[in-house]
Amino acid sequence: MNLSGVGLSPFEEYVYRALLNRSVAVLSDSRAPVDTALDRLVDLGLAYREGDGTVAPTEPELGLSRLIKQRMEEANAEMRRVVGAWEAVRTLTRQRDTEPAEMVERIEEPEVVNSRVWSLVNDAREVLAVQPFDKRATEHLPKYLGRLGEGVEWRTIVPRRTLASPELFEYALKLHLAGDRHRVTDGSVQRMIIIDRVTAFLPTVPDMRGSGALMIKQSGIVMALVELFERLWERASELDVSVDNGLSPQDRQVLFLLSSMEKDVAAAREMGVGLRTYRRHVAQLLRKLGASNRFQAAILAKERGWV
Repeated sequence: MNLSGVGLSPFEEYVYRALLNRSVAVLSDSRAPVDTALDRLVDLGLAYREGDGTVAPTEPELGLSRLIKQRMEEANAEMRRVVGAWEAVRTLTRQRDTEPAEMVERIEEPEVVNSRVWSLVNDAREVLAVQPFDKRATEHLPKYLGRLGEGVEWRTIVPRRTLASPELFEYALKLHLAGDRHRVTDGSVQRMIIIDRVTAFLPTVPDMRGSGALMIKQSGIVMALVELFERLWERASELDVSVDNGLSPQDRQVLFLLSSMEKDVAAAREMGVGLRTYRRHVAQLLRKLGASNRFQAAILAKERGWV
């Protein structure tokens, strides 16, 4: 378990664990580092000061879940700022009569967009992608693997909901292991491809696959999009590629549904199984995690980086 994802340094996590075990006094010969860490834990809501000034830990189920929720809200706020950038793109596009015609080009036909993207990718050295892909994306696997085998540097950000599908998780994992480094974000994302930091493609209609695209070569817009990608990349978490955690693709899907859907009926429908079958999968997953209830299962899975 690693708590860096909720903002704790290794030493602060060490102090927090020791605080839970009531052994803070033996952490260091000097109290200064410990006191600083304790102040930080209090600020984060993972500990509180009692009347006599001593520091006591907040229950992990309460403190960590609150902190996880806060981090997710921050990520969602970042995504709202990302979506707001689309309006700037549209504004710049409306002003493209002041730019050379080829700087921002609107392409309506999806097949033409696909052809333009791959014609550039075939000679590219770097590709940055924000890709909420669906099952149709798997058709391009041979092309991806071919370019990755030739040494192109490829980084892709995918929304966690995409990986709820066992098929798409295996697809992302195969690309990741082949060299396309994947990171995962909990927020919603808009599709974006940037090639060699020179050309960018954005959909003309956000959230609508096959809507056509803007092909952008205007350097100011492209570099702003590169900066946006890097900020998203920093906030995203690594794709879990471990093979020894005992989780099957079905387990991953159930974990995602537990954390994203309130009602079992809706989760079962999303999974494509009956309600009783879904609840049986949940019970099996709780046993595998060693969790006594769904809330504890969600906390354990988050701590282990499984969701």
